Amino acid sequence: MDNPVKRVLRSLNLSLDVLELLAKEPERLSLSTVASRLGLSKAAVHSILANLEARGYVRRSEENSRYSLGHRVWELGIAAGERIELRKIAEDELQTLTQLTGESSQLSKYIARGEVLYLHKINSSNPVRAYVEEGARAPAHCVATGRALLAHQTEKEIEAVLARPLIAYTPNTITDPAKLRDELARVRKQGYAINPGEYRGEIVGIAAPVRDHRGAVVAGVGVSGPSYRFNVTRAKSFAPAGMK
Repeated sequence: MDNPVKRVLRSLNLSLDVLELLAKEPERLSLSTVASRLGLSKAAVHSILANLEARGYVRRSEENSRYSLGHRVWELGIAAGERIELRKIAEDELQTLTQLTGESSQLSKYIARGEVLYLHKINSSNPVRAYVEEGARAPAHCVATGRALLAHQTEKEIEAVLARPLIAYTPNTITDPAKLRDELARVRKQGYAINPGEYRGEIVGIAAPVRDHRGAVVAGVGVSGPSYRFNVTRAKSFAPAGMK
């Protein structure tokens, strides 16, 4: 008789083999390629990928059905306190922004359709402040770092986000696709994004994209604070500091 413990362990090991394979490959892989590399049947790999996709550990491209790592891998890395290079590089910048503005600063990354993940934060010393949790996700269409990142996604990705219902979190949230499309164009032109209380009504935020050495947008850096102290006019006055 098949030992159920061994069966579970084999399934777990195969899932880890798939994740490790996707992690070391720079390009998305097809089901056939994954099966070939691991010496498994397509049926077995399909079952593993389907389960991992359902749990958010892998992501399947709608364009060609190829697979890459999903957002849950990022979330586990953050939860485990992994010191990713991006956080190290942004640390001094976030500290500077918080000291300059007196408000909390955040580092975010676009991880899934219409979502951003908070990678790092520096809290304001003020007793009343904007609060975000590292490893938490937020809707890209209505938070400042999310909008700064969404504006620089591919046209196909932007249109896919606009095709979905845009949830209203406050009366200020932009829920009209055409208006959000115009706002994203404005973000690209001016170099920063503003959230005038669209996610949490009492919080205003400003953010700018972070680019790598090739000019590609890889993250977003933002500052946010309570609107009674950090209103839109004050937030915009710090745009040059965030865009440098």
